[in-house]
Amino acid sequence: MDINSFKYFVKICQNNSFTKTAKELFITQQALSKRIKKLEREIGAPLFNRNSKGVDLTELGKYILPKAKALVKTYDDLIIEINNKVNMEKSRIKIGFAPGTLQILGAKEIIDFEQKHNDINIDIAEFSDVDCEANVLNGNLDLALTVKPNDINSFIYYHLIKEKLVVIANKKNPLASRKSVKFEDLKDERFILLTDTFRIQPVILEHFSKAGVIPNIYFKSSHDLKIAYDFVELNKGIFVFVDKLTHIEEYRNICSIPIDDPTAFWDAGFIVKRDAHPNKSAKKFMNYFLNKYNKDLSQTNSK
Repeated sequence: MDINSFKYFVKICQNNSFTKTAKELFITQQALSKRIKKLEREIGAPLFNRNSKGVDLTELGKYILPKAKALVKTYDDLIIEINNKVNMEKSRIKIGFAPGTLQILGAKEIIDFEQKHNDINIDIAEFSDVDCEANVLNGNLDLALTVKPNDINSFIYYHLIKEKLVVIANKKNPLASRKSVKFEDLKDERFILLTDTFRIQPVILEHFSKAGVIPNIYFKSSHDLKIAYDFVELNKGIFVFVDKLTHIEEYRNICSIPIDDPTAFWDAGFIVKRDAHPNKSAKKFMNYFLNKYNKDLSQTNSK
């Protein structure tokens, strides 16, 4: 005898029908009948009188039904209590991801981590780089994967990813024929830029300044990269962005050109509040990915 057989028995009594019960349980009526006949053999007596109109309980069936209901309820309540206890004992970590970081890290990798660490629940959300920093500082997030902060004194930073920058230009632009460009080559261009909520933007502006370029800004985007690509497609300006985050395959008239400057790159990693050391689960999460990038938690802390 097993609990599922008693569950099936109770369900048949509730529906007064093998056919309806089989449909609700997504099994064949033949399989359900076999299950009940097996239960009857194990009990040693029939539970139903079968007739052309359906089924009726035998006297033994009537006797067993309330006890079977109580047994099924006790079992279901136990499973709920066990699941609640397990979930309560799981460690929960709240993680913020700046735009593009989850794309590079890979959603599948997050799922793989959860499957390998059943004792950890993860809450994830996407924020701008600036909001990632703010939420880590105010305690709403345990950690965040974001671009290296300017105010490194407030955070412990664990470098993870370094990606090159590219210029995204219309194919009619003379830059499109170049194999690479320097920031000095961009002095006469109009720019589609991101707002300063993206930490990559101050990096780009700093390189403009070093190259003596005063950007002629056509448009600033706060979140929608598609708008930036659309403006480049219309030849309204060029867009400087991260190579691995650039997806222009659906655009026929734009291309990306590498920027020839070893100091111009997108530097992203994990941040935690400096005076709040990461808990064991947060360390597990960070180490899981740092190890994949051949880094070590104790060696990547930038001050």
